[in-house]
Amino acid sequence: MKKLYPEDYIVIVFSVIIIPLQIYFITINTGFSAIIGFIVLILLIALNFKYNNHVIKFLRSYYHIPYYGIIFTAFQTFIHKVNPNDFDLTLLKIDLAVFGFDVTRWFEQYISGWLTEVLTLSYFSYYVLPTLTFLILFFSKDTESFIRTRKYLLSIVTGWYAAFIFYYLMPAAGPDIAFPQHYSIPLMGLSPVTNSYLQTLSEYLKESSVRNTFPSMHFGIILISNYFAFIYKRKYFWLCTLPLGTLLGIATVYLRQHYLIDLAGSVPMAIFSIYLSSLLINKKGH
Repeated sequence: MKKLYPEDYIVIVFSVIIIPLQIYFITINTGFSAIIGFIVLILLIALNFKYNNHVIKFLRSYYHIPYYGIIFTAFQTFIHKVNPNDFDLTLLKIDLAVFGFDVTRWFEQYISGWLTEVLTLSYFSYYVLPTLTFLILFFSKDTESFIRTRKYLLSIVTGWYAAFIFYYLMPAAGPDIAFPQHYSIPLMGLSPVTNSYLQTLSEYLKESSVRNTFPSMHFGIILISNYFAFIYKRKYFWLCTLPLGTLLGIATVYLRQHYLIDLAGSVPMAIFSIYLSSLLINKKGH
């Protein structure tokens, strides 16, 4: 147990809670992917205990990123059964009270094919930047590279899994699903690929019980990635994470996936996650 990293503890604790709940509320068949994913995680950790080589060390750490997708899907299958009360109206009222307007409706005046195309691609970068940032930090040619990578990994893992608590306490579907009557202009890009992605995303959100609006971890993870890029890889920050992160933040509300308060809520989450990683991981990586 002494060889478990803080990120391992977080993921294992949430996994042993979420997987049984998924099986209880849905079926044993739906929990199959999560069970297999969890077994792979434990095997990689065990292999790293025995063989402390560079490849296994990399696989053990990197696996947390794709595994999050598995456990997130498992969590979302039952969360609306545990708490069926959506908080979309509350979040919208907070936006109107704090910011004075509904930013998703305000953006309708700027909707265009090219802007939808650019912002949809930027929104999708959320699925790429954690891996890209991890690889850039891990394969840096210096003695501190693994420690920096561990800090980054612990930060995003903390943010991802801590957000589950809010998704349970304040489940919300997002503006596009909760208030379709608010919008008169459809979102259409320039390419068939973009339009297919937008249609698939919309159909998936309507048919599923996904409730992951507050806080926006699309924005939170980008904030964390920008912080580590700025501190350790300044050129990568200016050329990649900053422009993509800025566009992604705009995309979350332009594409009607989040309320403005969701983005505001992700800022303290990102700060807390970064602080915790610095607190728990010392210069020796323990």
